[in-house]
Amino acid sequence: MTEAVFNRLEVNRVDIRYGSTSILQAADLSIQGEGIHLLVGRNGAGKSSLLRAMAGLQPLQGGSTVLNGSDVHEMSSAERAEHLAFVASTPPRTSQLRVREVLSLAASNADRVSEVLAQYGDLPWAQQRLDALSDGQAQRVMFARAVLQGTPWIFMDEPTAFLDVPSRRAFWTRAVQVAEQGTTLVLATHDYEQLAGEVEPASVHLIEAMKVVALDPKESPSHWTQRMDR
Repeated sequence: MTEAVFNRLEVNRVDIRYGSTSILQAADLSIQGEGIHLLVGRNGAGKSSLLRAMAGLQPLQGGSTVLNGSDVHEMSSAERAEHLAFVASTPPRTSQLRVREVLSLAASNADRVSEVLAQYGDLPWAQQRLDALSDGQAQRVMFARAVLQGTPWIFMDEPTAFLDVPSRRAFWTRAVQVAEQGTTLVLATHDYEQLAGEVEPASVHLIEAMKVVALDPKESPSHWTQRMDR
């Protein structure tokens, strides 16, 4: 595998529809390298659909999503689990598993379960059932689960949606730490305004009018919002 292919995601002329309603048409996007990459846009623009497509979880009506030279949609579930972790916008609420069991199932290194839970959540949660936690607590557990999976890519949909202000700040701190350790994070989020002066994303892509537009990641988050308002 050449260096140009390694750690690279290509979205090639992707079409996504729900019935007769088009969400994306011939959309293109390229993400290369480690760091935090953001998908932004208005409600209903297609951020979540595109994120799921990148992770191989959203059927395509056209085009392809290629991770490190391999079509994500042609991978088996086991193959995808080796390359990427996905955290949905709404944490699972039906699991009767205890938090430690949820984390242990995903952990590539079981010895790290307590350590990661203490960092990303709260160690006393370990013996609680996942469905007994609040949405915000459960979302923090799912972030810990993604980290424990040990994949080079993590995709997260609105990861701060249920978090209080201190937890949001803690999330962004942890996200930077994960990225600095070599994991590529791709986040669909409305919460980017909090990043001003704190986090410099590697890339920012705006989804609008069924297309994807690359924005300047060095601009302030307020500029991205102004671009969205045009």
